[in-house]
Order: sequence, then C-alpha cells, then structure tokens
Amino acid sequence: MINRGTDMCVVGEAADWPDAVEQVTLHRPDVALLDVRMPGMGASEGVAEIHEECPEVGIVMLSAFDAEEDVYGVMQAGASGFMLKSCSGTELRECVRIVHSGGTLLAPGPAAKLAERIQAPELTDRQSQILQLLAEGRTNKEIGGALKITEGTVKLHVNRIFYKLGVRSRAAAAAKALQRGLARFSKTA
Repeated sequence: MINRGTDMCVVGEAADWPDAVEQVTLHRPDVALLDVRMPGMGASEGVAEIHEECPEVGIVMLSAFDAEEDVYGVMQAGASGFMLKSCSGTELRECVRIVHSGGTLLAPGPAAKLAERIQAPELTDRQSQILQLLAEGRTNKEIGGALKITEGTVKLHVNRIFYKLGVRSRAAAAAKALQRGLARFSKTA
C-alpha cells in the first residue's frame, strides 16, 4: 500500500519490536509505520524507544484493534498517527503524509477511544493489578493471596474500580477492562 504512493516508498521491514527499533535507527525514515501487536515488547515501549533514538521520525501505528489503552499508550509515547488495518491505502498514505508534514492523525475510532481514555478516571497501579486478576476470573481471596493483601482490601479496591469504570459487576468490569485494553487475556488463566 505504501509503495503505491508516488511520493513514498518502503525502506525497511521488521518482524518484531527490537528489529523495528534497529531498522528505524539504521534507515532514519521520514515516517515509521508500525504494527501495535508486534512481538518483542509492548507497543508503548517500542514507540518510546524509537522516539528517544530518532525524535525526528514520525510514527504511525497500525492496528486491527482500537483498544483505548493501546491508543493512549502509543500516543503518549510519541506516535503521531493511529490507523486501523481496515483503512484504505489512500487513507493510510494520507496519514503518512500528514505525519510527515508534522501533523497528527487518528482514524475516527481510535480518536474517539483516545477522547474516552483522556476523560476516564485513572486507575492506580494496584487497581490495575487487581483488575487484571479479576479479568482472569480470580476471586477476591485469590487476588488477595496473589498480591499479599487482605480480602477486605481487595473488596475496597474492587469497589473503586467499579466506580471508575462505571460498572456494577465483576463481569462488566472484566468486559470493560478487556474492551478498553486495561487487561489482557492471560495464557495461564
């Protein structure tokens, strides 16, 4: 899709984040187009590393998903664009052009997710840990044991999580956490 543009061409490819960082550092492209779900490290960490090494390189993220935390994390780390893989070649090339000229462009879905994320109350680190375990289906007792806190403390955190997410049940909290990217499916769950 990029090579179809008369004013742009691909100068490198990478299969994972460490390789992407290396390729961007080596080639110093005007714009790096990167997949959020590449292996090797989290997208936010990968974007931050590229942004630190090559601050002049514009970064456009491409994803099949528009999870709120993914959009927020990569934009905070230094990305200037976020497009969904369902976009047309014309839309993707236009995003690359805009980022190359110093602008920012997010597809409508990710833009809405970013707006929601910015307006949402922040979870504390402990609440995020508890939410991940809750999304894995663990009981309050199991969560308390895993985090070495009392079951009563877990209940207090769960109630605050419900309030911040605007939900009333564990199932709704887990669903919202997975939808927003606040929790991930675990291989051990």
